[in-house]
Amino acid sequence: MAAGSALRSENPTAPVVEEPATLDIPLPSRSLRLGLGATPCNDAVSTTEIPVADGDIPTPTASVTTTTSHPEPRGRHRLRAPSSALKARTALVAMAAGAGAFALSGSGAQQSTPAAEPPAPDVTLAASGTGTDLGPGIAASTPESDMSVFDDQLPQGAKLAKAKAAAREAKLRPEVMSPIPLGVYDLTSAFAPRWGAFHGGIDLAAPLGTPIHAATDGVVVEAGPASGYGNWVQIKAPDGTITMYGHMSSSGVHVSKGQHVTAGDTIAVVGSEGFSTGPHVHFEVWKDGKMKIDPAVWLAAKGVRLSALHG
Repeated sequence: MAAGSALRSENPTAPVVEEPATLDIPLPSRSLRLGLGATPCNDAVSTTEIPVADGDIPTPTASVTTTTSHPEPRGRHRLRAPSSALKARTALVAMAAGAGAFALSGSGAQQSTPAAEPPAPDVTLAASGTGTDLGPGIAASTPESDMSVFDDQLPQGAKLAKAKAAAREAKLRPEVMSPIPLGVYDLTSAFAPRWGAFHGGIDLAAPLGTPIHAATDGVVVEAGPASGYGNWVQIKAPDGTITMYGHMSSSGVHVSKGQHVTAGDTIAVVGSEGFSTGPHVHFEVWKDGKMKIDPAVWLAAKGVRLSALHG
């Protein structure tokens, strides 16, 4: 092949070579073959594999021996053109791809069928609660037509809530409380001798009608008239201690005998009945229900603070 290229370059007036007949791939033109030169072709299909007839190579003559040879054009500064075989194969692949796409898409718009519309949701079933799918997070339920069952449950719920609130409040209450809150009264008499006799309790002076509270939990053992006290109230605690409250009016007693009370409950209001020089409550503590003890010391031992003595 290199010898044939040299001969062709020495005889530029060589006759045109006829293209041999091939099966499927046309023979490249002479100019294309000259442009390829002697550079090897790395394509899968190259022109060096095309058979060349014997008549395509010109016979050298004696008259051309003195001709000066010219350098073979290599064309290294240009991009090498693809071979005809590669072009033909590319065209065949493109035609095959187009035919396949046409077959998949159909012959035209007349052959296409409209897409089926999704079924409308059954609103009736969803609203009545008999549908099977109400959407994420929604559970089907049957509407309750009879609401009387809720009317019966409301009073029960209110009663339970009230009982729970009372139990919670009872737990927060201290076991022992002052008959009158600190700051509302003046301590005018102590557990000590007074006016030639022994004063067996303490006096808490406060305005008329001031609420008097039970010092402990317990049962009311006395509630009514009492000599020297006008009216009194006695409460017996679970440990046997009795607390006594005196000088109330008859209308100022708010509990009755046998009634259960809790520390802090209002049992009466301040009065000035019996041997009294002014509105106050006389408060006594009887240990085991028999022996009078100093209420101030007893209250202090229970954590209850009293005001300073005025007198």
